[in-house]
Amino acid sequence: MLRKQLISNIEKVEKIASASKFKRMLVHPFKYIDAIFFREVIYRNSKKEKEVISNTFFQTKMHLFLPSSTDIYLTGGKSHDSEIRLARFLINQLDIGDTFIDVGAHYGYFSLLGSKLVGDSGKIFSFEASPVTYAILQKNCNNINNITGYNLAVSDSKEHLKFYEFPNLYSEYNSLDVEQFKDEKWFSEYKPKEVEVESIMLDDFFIDKKINPKVIKIDVEGAELKVIKGFKKNLLENTPLVVIEYLSDERGNIAHVEAEKLLESLGFQSHIIDDIGNLQQVKSISSFFKEKGLDSDNVVFVNKNRGIGKF
Repeated sequence: MLRKQLISNIEKVEKIASASKFKRMLVHPFKYIDAIFFREVIYRNSKKEKEVISNTFFQTKMHLFLPSSTDIYLTGGKSHDSEIRLARFLINQLDIGDTFIDVGAHYGYFSLLGSKLVGDSGKIFSFEASPVTYAILQKNCNNINNITGYNLAVSDSKEHLKFYEFPNLYSEYNSLDVEQFKDEKWFSEYKPKEVEVESIMLDDFFIDKKINPKVIKIDVEGAELKVIKGFKKNLLENTPLVVIEYLSDERGNIAHVEAEKLLESLGFQSHIIDDIGNLQQVKSISSFFKEKGLDSDNVVFVNKNRGIGKF
């Protein structure tokens, strides 16, 4: 029943997201006008974010900082096609009692969805390196017993690292590597702030917590290879589903390609999430992106010896 209801609800998010601006405004006219005016006028002049609380399609309230996550505020979900398909994939794959790892959790949207799916007997571990972003993640997770959040970077070593926080509008690009964004048009106006963060390795974390995750989602803006190197032991011994936000060749995907090669050497094969949340294997991610005209997508890596449940 829960899966059916969530699938029905996310279809509503998709319908709103794909509608014209006028039709999107008609769904929540006052919220829409307020959010767009804030993003286009107030924030661009003040560079100061605004905290709001919004309901999600899975009926969990979220703290957000606008203008980031305006889509969640207006539609109840992340509205990019790749994120809608990722939500469907999680709904299909996560069961009561499962463990879900969210690396680069931002405000906790996918962590909160995972929490609903795994139930009281399941566990969600959410990692967010940015102290500013983590403050909102913490608000969202504080009163949810099956989520534990960590203000930590995930890497292939345990150390202190330089991390870069962008102003709110571009906070989803917070990263260990700021060089990749220096040619972007917005970079000169929205400079990042350097902070120091502590990093951990997931292999150490999994051993310490005595957990074997079913799904590991990684969205870390160029640090994917380091994250995966940090849990090679688990990948060799177990068969988690590994989700990576993967960029096209044109957007600079060296770290993604290297991460893909490492996963393939460990017996994992690449899959794209289809429109109903199931997986379709692809031989070449680059070729698939070019064929479909994609600049990014969530790619799921599955151990070749593992079966994939479909619902």
